[in-house]
Amino acid sequence: MNQITRLREEEFFERLEWFINIRWATIVFIILAALVAIIIFKVSLPIIPIYAITLIIIIYNTGFKFYLTQIKHKTLPTNARKFAITQSILDIIILTILIHFTGGSENPFVFYFIFHTILTSMLLSKRYSYIQAGIVSILVVGLFALEYLEIVPHHSIKGFINIALYKNLTYLAAVTFVFISTIFIATFFTVSISEQLNLKEKELKEANLKLLEKDRLKDEYVKMVSHDLKSPLASILSLLETVTGGFAGSIEEKPKELLQRIQKKVEFLHHYTKDLLDLSRIRAERSLNIQSINIKDVIYTAAEIALPKIGEKDIQLNIDVQDNISNIEADKELLTYVFLNLIANAFKYTPSGGKILVKASLKNELLMIEVKDTGIGIPSEDIPHIFEEFFRASNVAKTTKGTGLGLSLVKHIIKRHRGDISVESKLGEGTTFRFTMPRNQSS
Repeated sequence: MNQITRLREEEFFERLEWFINIRWATIVFIILAALVAIIIFKVSLPIIPIYAITLIIIIYNTGFKFYLTQIKHKTLPTNARKFAITQSILDIIILTILIHFTGGSENPFVFYFIFHTILTSMLLSKRYSYIQAGIVSILVVGLFALEYLEIVPHHSIKGFINIALYKNLTYLAAVTFVFISTIFIATFFTVSISEQLNLKEKELKEANLKLLEKDRLKDEYVKMVSHDLKSPLASILSLLETVTGGFAGSIEEKPKELLQRIQKKVEFLHHYTKDLLDLSRIRAERSLNIQSINIKDVIYTAAEIALPKIGEKDIQLNIDVQDNISNIEADKELLTYVFLNLIANAFKYTPSGGKILVKASLKNELLMIEVKDTGIGIPSEDIPHIFEEFFRASNVAKTTKGTGLGLSLVKHIIKRHRGDISVESKLGEGTTFRFTMPRNQSS
């Protein structure tokens, strides 16, 4: 079964549930309308039959709700559509009986059948929608005829209409014509609009799937190119380090300066291809390698990797892990990348003499992480875009090297762990990244 069919089935089940919920609202409406008519407008109604019908609706709607929960967990589209038709027919019969006990052709609420027709036509096929319109017309007109011929007793609404309109042929003919034409016109427009919406929806979903496939191919291409570039760049970088370090013999100052500038450019390209490779690899992975890990070990490992990069800075790093946190469930490699990126960024944009705090706590089985620094901060207008791919804050874009991919990857990884990440920052005072994720990924 393809993805489009599955999405349409999910939507169909949602509409079935919505239809059941509307029936609960209808039950409340019937009870309130009967009470208002009797108490406020002093209209005489057969209250026992009305509430008996309401009780029947409550019983079968409860049954429908239970049955929907049963078939929802199974892929049974045929049964689901039969279920929708059964609901529709039962509703029509019950509404016809209710109209009979509340004035028959003299009851203006008979035109409420239009709402039922519109709602059910959204669930049913074109053929069944018109069959339903025909059944409604036959039952209602049949009721009018049976009351007119006195085959079934007519229940007048005393205090509302004092004329026996149900015996007036002209009135009956007019009401019958207006009712049938309205029902079929409503069915026609509902079916037409539903068909057009379904067609557009299908086209949009197919286009979306094509875009997802193109995105996947793009990631594969970027991954392949990045991988092919990474090794040559690493070799070039190694050779440049050998030459500039004097291991290949002495070199004059001017050529050495030029080579060092080339080396910095190659280092940036090497870092850029690594980030692109990480981005493509992580986005391409369909499942996480979930395992039980020690969060403190992950944080310390990431900090040890990040520290040498800024060894020249005098920055105080504090790691505070709550004692009640034992092991958590996560992808160790990806979570290490998250901490490495956040800690490395904190070091990168915090001047000497600053402080960095990494704090981990647990609340209601939710892991809460905070990475706080006293660095240069992020401009307020840049904060909404900070997690976008290739975006760099305006106060660092021209002064420091970077790809703008790290935080985008961090957010992607956190989302894959069913978590969320946010940032608070004040320019010149520092930045705080906070993220949360469930302690147990399997639950």
